[in-house]
Amino acid sequence: MSILNEEHEPLLDVQSKHNWRWFILLTFSLYSFSNSLMWITFAPCLYLFTQYYFQSQSTYTLNAINSLSSVYMLIYPIAISFTFKYFEDKKDQEQSTYYPSNGLRKGIMIGIVLNTAAGGIRYLGAIPSLYGFILLFTGQTIAAIAQVFMLSIPPRLAVAWFPENEINLATAIAVSANNLGIAAGCALTPLMIRESTMYEDIPQLLLLQFIMCLVVFILVWIAFRQFPPYLKSVTNEVSSINQSVFLWKQRKFLYMVTSYGIVMGAQCAIITLLAQILIPPFRDSLDEKHIGLLGAAMLFIGFPASIIVGCYLDHTLRYKNTLRTLFVLTAISILMLYASIEYSYLIGVVVSCLLFGLFSYAISPAFFQYASELFYPISEIIPTGYLFTVGNTGGVLLVALMGWSENNDRPFTMSIPMLGLSIAMLFGCYFIFLINGTLKRSCQMNTST
Repeated sequence: MSILNEEHEPLLDVQSKHNWRWFILLTFSLYSFSNSLMWITFAPCLYLFTQYYFQSQSTYTLNAINSLSSVYMLIYPIAISFTFKYFEDKKDQEQSTYYPSNGLRKGIMIGIVLNTAAGGIRYLGAIPSLYGFILLFTGQTIAAIAQVFMLSIPPRLAVAWFPENEINLATAIAVSANNLGIAAGCALTPLMIRESTMYEDIPQLLLLQFIMCLVVFILVWIAFRQFPPYLKSVTNEVSSINQSVFLWKQRKFLYMVTSYGIVMGAQCAIITLLAQILIPPFRDSLDEKHIGLLGAAMLFIGFPASIIVGCYLDHTLRYKNTLRTLFVLTAISILMLYASIEYSYLIGVVVSCLLFGLFSYAISPAFFQYASELFYPISEIIPTGYLFTVGNTGGVLLVALMGWSENNDRPFTMSIPMLGLSIAMLFGCYFIFLINGTLKRSCQMNTST
């Protein structure tokens, strides 16, 4: 007997929503883009923001600015389990029927309201003082909570609004929008803030971001007034808590979160520590500007790769082989990066970084939809939320461990940490090859048709 009691509703005027689904995807992607852009805003200009708010640089003030980014990673694992209930579809008390995806709309609207409020409070914090920083941190914390209502949504959104042959493409676009926001933040913030004019530039930057959030809020509110045509059932006779308990009892889910935690941890570690990894051994060739451009290129190149992988999966449903291939190629790119740095081969370093971005950022959408297939009819939001949770935790752990094990007595100061990361990826390859199972959602869709 299935853990969930499925209830099939007729499709809701599919033809009339043929084009509307792309507006839905656009507005949600802009929501994701704006949220990740706010997250990364302060990292590229760490010292300028420190000078702006504290007028001095010390370990404490630098860490205070860094906390504006780390609050995102701290809040997500704590809050994610509490948000699942907001995405549950509620039963109409008079008719005793479920309305498909009313929970999805409610959860997204909560997130976009928080996102917009965060943008406004951050702008109010554009005061060069401790008081301004407190307001800024408050707004950033609210933005971090808004992220919890956004990151795990793409697989569910795709199933609700897109036909079977476009589900993976839609997921890839929605997930990649978050990475594009990070890349845009890395590239744009240094261009918009100058040390000589930072007291005018920083308030203008925060104002523009608030206006962006406000526009995105209006678009999301317009888009999600419609109901989705493809989501036939989102039953809640089994609560999200019971679904979560059932999920964590599945051995293949444990394999999946372990392998995803390693690969997402590697993403976080490479992007966060890229300057520490590359500048010491290539001090005469690279500086912070080059590192920023290389990091942005790694993120941008993952976008077309995600789209290609999504289209391929929509036509073939070969999740298992695709994940295995991408994971192995990601591991090889890290080994290439390690070897290129050891032998001071700068071209090899650049190529390895781009290959890492190409393979590692294309793998996330495939993970999310594969989990949705294997553990159907559990809500897609739940396994995706836990994958992100373990991924964030893996990122924090790997960044900390690699940072602590840096050896400043060697030209390649991160040699041992990079070797350790390569070994961790090999363990990830082992776990990814243990994941197997029936594509239950696709089987159900084929049976229904």
